[in-house]
Amino acid sequence: MSVFDAVEWDRRPVGRYRGLHGGPDGLRLTVTYLLISLAGIAVYPLLSDTAKMVDYLALSFAPVPAVMIGLNRTPVGDRKPFWFLLAALVSFNAGNVAWYWYVFAMGLPTGDGTIAGIFAALGQIFMFCGAITIVARRGRNDVGGMIDSTIMSMALGGVIWDFVLLPHMQDVGTPQMTQIATCVTVFMLTGVLGCMARLVLTAKEFIPAMWLLVAAMSCSLSGVLTVSLVVAPGTSGRPAYTDMIYLVGFTALGLCALARSVVRLLQPGPAPKDDLTKGRLAFLGFALCVMPAVGGARELFGQPVDVALLAVGTAAVTPLVMVRIWRVWSERVRVLRYQASHDPVTDLPNRHEFASRLNAALGGGVPLVVLLCELDGFKAVNDRFGHAGGDQLLVQVAERLVSCTREDDTVSRFGTDEFAILCVDAEHADAPELRRRIERLFREAFTVDGEPVSMGASVGVVCDDRVEAGEQLIQRVSDAVSAAKRERHEMPGIPRGSS
Repeated sequence: MSVFDAVEWDRRPVGRYRGLHGGPDGLRLTVTYLLISLAGIAVYPLLSDTAKMVDYLALSFAPVPAVMIGLNRTPVGDRKPFWFLLAALVSFNAGNVAWYWYVFAMGLPTGDGTIAGIFAALGQIFMFCGAITIVARRGRNDVGGMIDSTIMSMALGGVIWDFVLLPHMQDVGTPQMTQIATCVTVFMLTGVLGCMARLVLTAKEFIPAMWLLVAAMSCSLSGVLTVSLVVAPGTSGRPAYTDMIYLVGFTALGLCALARSVVRLLQPGPAPKDDLTKGRLAFLGFALCVMPAVGGARELFGQPVDVALLAVGTAAVTPLVMVRIWRVWSERVRVLRYQASHDPVTDLPNRHEFASRLNAALGGGVPLVVLLCELDGFKAVNDRFGHAGGDQLLVQVAERLVSCTREDDTVSRFGTDEFAILCVDAEHADAPELRRRIERLFREAFTVDGEPVSMGASVGVVCDDRVEAGEQLIQRVSDAVSAAKRERHEMPGIPRGSS
């Protein structure tokens, strides 16, 4: 069942905010928007220049109310991506209006190199920020994969720029500032598209809003590449299909904002396994050397080395590679430290970790109580049910002990059939109650392989009422357990633990 199936649309709160998204009637709005946009795109090549201007501006403005609808329906904490996308659309349309003003009203051959270009650059930046915000939310559980995808896609963008775009732009005399702006735009778009592709590949469900956003970003990149390759600098004439690519991107962005699945787009995605394998190390090494290799290849072919590419590419890729290695290494260290300090069966702190926390508590000078609980009859359970059955019993004992202690207390698997509890900031008067609470846990039978199993326990309790080291305190509580066991064995009617 999807997150939308549980929504009772007829009973949803009436008001400005309507939960996940609009009701089923919102589908009509989406379909209407799609059909009108497709019709406007289809007739675009057949129109006169003035009609093309009107058609283009109408279709580029249409996603603005769509994004505002998505913004209005989205919970307050999830609105940042929509604000960025709205700012991008406003900037793009301001640039479009300025471009047409310079060409149609002022009679200039092109609007390039004017304030229209500044608005277009701002639009790309806002679009990038919106997409990055979505990637950060959706991919927060897959940061390593996001970095890998960014590195790979930016390396691909560098190859496209150096071997396809740059030679053409140099041949046709594109201004230097336009070349730099195009280079940065290609790097930005390829990087975010790589992240979006990673989200699509790792998603365990089909999210239409995600695919629509990928389509919008792809159209933006395709439009930049196409215009750079087919439009001569300083002219306003361009094939109609270059504008149609951008119009498809605007439409996809509007559909993304209207899609009800945009709620899932902003939720954290799955967490794929992340490790520093040999293949990944080889990939990261390749990513570090690809930009210098491209520069060397140009030198071998007698072409000038693209200093801008080397500077931008190296500055972008190298920090990502270093962060990627550091993240995997730190995660590996964290896992190893955890494994060294925790019991693999119960996931409780082990004896070494318990002793470390005990010494730290003793050094803090706060009163504390230490309990040691030794299971009676655990060997019989192991002999009857095997080690797997014994592990089941240990896990249940651990869960009960954790459930009856405070959040700041430490419950540890101290030995094969022993559990230790450290209660910090507990007084001497608390010890008897703590002991009775632990003993009550064993009155109810445990379940091993579907069968009830009764289990007794000997509990020893000591307080930090003298100056001593942690090992001395542990020895005292161990002696207390031995005394409790002798007491239990000598008193008639007390169960010794059975299975």
